[in-house]
Amino acid sequence: MIYLLIIAAFIIIFFTNQITNINKKDKNNWLDDLLVNNYKLFMGLLFLIFTFLFWRYSCFFISYNC
Repeated sequence: MIYLLIIAAFIIIFFTNQITNINKKDKNNWLDDLLVNNYKLFMGLLFLIFTFLFWRYSCFFISYNC
């Protein structure tokens, strides 16, 4: 269980570091603009995907027969 939290923390740290690096650049390409303008949407989608995957496999993690 703790390794899932560590993975989620690393994803958030990496993503925010990338946003900071993109903001420092003078010229941005279309992907940079997409990430900067929609980072809240991407973080929300990652959270929802992580939540549904965890909910689906939570019985496996706690060794309970659902």
